[in-house]
Amino acid sequence: MNIQNIEKDSLELVLNEFTEQQKDLAKQVGELKKSVALLEEKTGGFEKKLENIKVTSPPVDIIPVQTVVSQGMNEIKKIIGEQPKNIIQSKRFLLFPEHNAGEYYSTVLRWILYVIIATYSFFLLMHIVDNWMI
Repeated sequence: MNIQNIEKDSLELVLNEFTEQQKDLAKQVGELKKSVALLEEKTGGFEKKLENIKVTSPPVDIIPVQTVVSQGMNEIKKIIGEQPKNIIQSKRFLLFPEHNAGEYYSTVLRWILYVIIATYSFFLLMHIVDNWMI
């Protein structure tokens, strides 16, 4: 009987410990539920705030980029302008000009007109002189 009492007492002790642990675990689970509910409420508030936030970005200032690009282009133009250029000398006789054709034609036609007027005047004077002497 003594063994049965010891077993019964030890069984009661073990069951009491299990019930106390069960109560502690139940309290901890309840506290965890409360803290999870609180965190869910806070995150819901954050989500609402994030939905209501409207972000407006400031206008993009591209002037520094433009100045850097324009300075680079100016440097490239300067480098290209400073490169030695091929000089080609050629001697040609042109009947018709490559450049300033309008000035060329006006000058040439004016001289042709002067030559025609001078020739006509010469022949007219020769005719007058021949007929005046007779």
